[in-house]
Amino acid sequence: MPYKVPDWSEIRAKGELLSAEHPGDAFMKTVLDGAFLVGESDNPIRGNLCAAAIRELTGHVLHSMAPDRCVTACSWYELVKDTKGPTRMQRVTYIVQGALPAEFVEKVLKLDISSTARPLLKSIERLNRSTHVREDTILDDDEDIRVLVDDSLDGLLDIYEAARACREEVHHSLRAEVFDAVLDTLLSETLQELDELSTHTSVDGHEVDDYTITFVDDEFIELAVSGTVYVELQYGSKSDIRNDMGAILSDSYPYKATMKARVAEPQLIIRDSVAVLVDNSAFYE
Repeated sequence: MPYKVPDWSEIRAKGELLSAEHPGDAFMKTVLDGAFLVGESDNPIRGNLCAAAIRELTGHVLHSMAPDRCVTACSWYELVKDTKGPTRMQRVTYIVQGALPAEFVEKVLKLDISSTARPLLKSIERLNRSTHVREDTILDDDEDIRVLVDDSLDGLLDIYEAARACREEVHHSLRAEVFDAVLDTLLSETLQELDELSTHTSVDGHEVDDYTITFVDDEFIELAVSGTVYVELQYGSKSDIRNDMGAILSDSYPYKATMKARVAEPQLIIRDSVAVLVDNSAFYE
């Protein structure tokens, strides 16, 4: 199917998607509005002015989402020859994978960040060439302008999609470890919310209903977990049970848990960081 050059309404829609990634970023909205206004105008150098605005917007996104101090703190960062700080590629890498080790991202998550970054980096090169107004660099063809802006916005949006994909893969890779970490805590610690329900409360098992991941900083990944714990409630001693003077009941209660993993070892939950809180309010209703 032949490529169809998007019209300005379609390009503006992509600009809105980008703005939605940064709802409080007034600078981004201002630059986008300005780029679209001049791009759609009859200004004879509108393409060059529009390219300059989009280039500044791209730089703004890369630097705000991947500050120098965060990128340089990552284990995978190294200063590239003839540079004084993070490269564009390194900033894109940080936006997508944060401080996660490169080997983990490549071998476990199987994500190829370089292929994701390539279209954006190429569009930046084209933006750079178009920002300087020279006799032979005037950009005034409407279709060429639209293609340039559309490709640039697509490149940025692709980076956000890649970042989400990375987090989803981390989420998937940690599921079994999260389950085991909660189970270990339920079995090894005496939780007051369960212990108070019977003479002897034992855990039969649990289910992880959902959990979310937050990249807290360059050292830790923090997880918030919700689930259901299944318990056996024993009333009376074992001899009471044998003499029909006690009872054993099964029940279940929702729980919430928090825990951390080190970014350097993202597949290993730090066991002493696990905290589980069981909601036993249904027992008393």
